[in-house]
Amino acid sequence: MISLRLMEDTMDDYTALRSWFLEPELQKWVWCDEEGEPPVSLERVIEKYGPRVKNPTDVFPYFILRDNEPIGFIQYYFSNTTTIGLDMWIGILKERSNGYGTEALKQMVQIIHKKHPQVKEVFIDPDFDNIAAIKCYLKAGFQDTGETIWDDGDDCMLLKICFEDT
Repeated sequence: MISLRLMEDTMDDYTALRSWFLEPELQKWVWCDEEGEPPVSLERVIEKYGPRVKNPTDVFPYFILRDNEPIGFIQYYFSNTTTIGLDMWIGILKERSNGYGTEALKQMVQIIHKKHPQVKEVFIDPDFDNIAAIKCYLKAGFQDTGETIWDDGDDCMLLKICFEDT
């Protein structure tokens, strides 16, 4: 069973996050270190994610759990008052391609919609070459906007879910 929980200010959580950054496949797609010096240190992970965990105001980090064990990461952030962006990955290789990312995204979209009723759209912006991620996002209900955006030095596909006015 897939569930989400807020990332906690514990060494276990920071260590899990760091271990995922060391996974070679993920290094192609996710932040490793702005200085470009893999492997990212535990101290650097704490420096970047600690403030988000301790005082979530505009970035909200969560762990993806399978049977209450962390297998991945998902966070949302405000792009503006009515738009939220997402970042996510399954950190454990053997847990990929099982539909867990799709389920986590669906749950996160529901959380966002309930916690932030003013939000009109949620977006995610995978690299065009990250075919597995794109398939996951489309299965979760994201729609291809046909737009390309520039994100951290790469051209990325813009996918969105728009909420109906209720």
